[in-house]
Amino acid sequence: MRIAAAILLLLSSARTQVPEIAADDFKRLHAEIRPQPGESPWRDIAWFTSIREARQKAAAEGKPIVIFTAADGSPLART
Repeated sequence: MRIAAAILLLLSSARTQVPEIAADDFKRLHAEIRPQPGESPWRDIAWFTSIREARQKAAAEGKPIVIFTAADGSPLART
């Protein structure tokens, strides 16, 4: 039943026309959705790709480390 409802919804939405965005509106919207200054502070961090280097720096500064990993085990797509 859910599959049939999803198919009907998909088919009905496929016929809906999306109006084009005017050039002036596009520029305004584009400026609004772009990352704003200070919005992504994690990008300003000098991340290490070597655990050894990160551990050495953390030990020298007496700080903890954060290890990020993705579902496949590698945030840098190195499997």
